[in-house]
Amino acid sequence: MTLEINKVLKSLDLPEEWDGLAVDYFQTREFLDHTEKYNPCKQRYYTLFQNGTFMAGTIVYTLKLDLFTYLSIPSPFRMNILGIPCSVSSGGIVGNFKLFPDLIDYIKSQEKGLLLALNLDSNPLFPNAAMGRTLPGIVMENRFQSWESYMQSLRANYRRRIIRLSRPFSGINLKRKECSKFNDEMHQQYLEVLKHSKGKLETLSQKFFQNLPSNFNLTAYYDQEILLGWYISTVYNKKYYFFLGGIDYELNNRFNTYLNILFGVLKEGIEKKASIIDLGQTAEIPKIRLGGKVIEKFMLGYHSNLLLRNLLKAGKGMLEYSATVPEVHVFKK
Repeated sequence: MTLEINKVLKSLDLPEEWDGLAVDYFQTREFLDHTEKYNPCKQRYYTLFQNGTFMAGTIVYTLKLDLFTYLSIPSPFRMNILGIPCSVSSGGIVGNFKLFPDLIDYIKSQEKGLLLALNLDSNPLFPNAAMGRTLPGIVMENRFQSWESYMQSLRANYRRRIIRLSRPFSGINLKRKECSKFNDEMHQQYLEVLKHSKGKLETLSQKFFQNLPSNFNLTAYYDQEILLGWYISTVYNKKYYFFLGGIDYELNNRFNTYLNILFGVLKEGIEKKASIIDLGQTAEIPKIRLGGKVIEKFMLGYHSNLLLRNLLKAGKGMLEYSATVPEVHVFKK
């Protein structure tokens, strides 16, 4: 068996077979090209060929982030991240996961300093690396023909909860727009959400949102002319993605804005007949109360310096996400 690993500097130079191995839209060359243009962070890619056939690849980028982000401790540290250069739950590897160790061994020899692999779907055991949990993803398998059939499938207390929380939104205007209409007020609301986030990564610019590919949709909610909140979504291979959103925190409690945005996301995913509705990471409790299921995600940390590598392994508990999500039974049997 012959393995060949190459480094590629632009997503559009990746093998055409790349998209065929991508599970999520955010791993595709189209979206990666968008991040290069509007969120440049030294993106590079590693491709693995087995006997001349493209089998797997990874995405790597560089940022300065808080190392102990889950403890809310300021700890800026320059790191090379194996993942998507944008805050999504998708992982940074495409193709055959069994070849991931070969890719990691090669990347470790090329990338100096701290290497952090995020959102891995399983917990591979690597010698000399720190392994742990990161923020889980929340998804819902969509077996519903309409919002009404979804509501009827809920146990009574969960159905009453949605009806009660939806009342403040009864007179709210919903407007669907192209992402080019994303404005400064929406960006400020995004920044406010980022401040409240427990898993902050990069900060995206207004132009990043305004120039999203045409398959993204912007949904905004208004109380007359007052913007209460918004979200952006997309669909790929019958999977619906809740991408990012923003809210006016001063009005959030009055209108239950965040929860009503989640209701809107779920309703849109059902209406679009998606097989899977990806609700993203964070805010696990309200999402599982809608019927979402927790998908565990894992991380790998490695440093090229032996001393720092040992410190990284010893301090694994400070790096990983430690919260647990209780099991709930939302649907009727």
